[in-house]
Amino acid sequence: MKKNFILLLAGIVFSIGAMAQTKDKENKTGETKLTNTVVDKKEDKHEAGKDLAHLKVKSAIKKRKEVRSHKKSINRQEDHLEARGVKHPLRKAKHMAKAEKEEKKAEEVK
Repeated sequence: MKKNFILLLAGIVFSIGAMAQTKDKENKTGETKLTNTVVDKKEDKHEAGKDLAHLKVKSAIKKRKEVRSHKKSINRQEDHLEARGVKHPLRKAKHMAKAEKEEKKAEEVK
């Protein structure tokens, strides 16, 4: 009887220990990748608009294709992070990108 109780208790302890492990490190790297993708998309979109304004149609079309691929990547990364338990990953990534941009501007002023 004691042996069964001890085995059951050990099984419960191991189960709780396995469930308690989190993957915060993976989520943080995923968020930084998402932020970088958002920044890349924004830059490509800006360049495409600039090319179109200067009547460089072929390069603008190429940049628009890159923007679409970035959008697909962003959506996939967002779904993956939401499945991992991150709330509003795209919104956070956009805020982080804006904060990084403002930090760069502040450093340039100094």
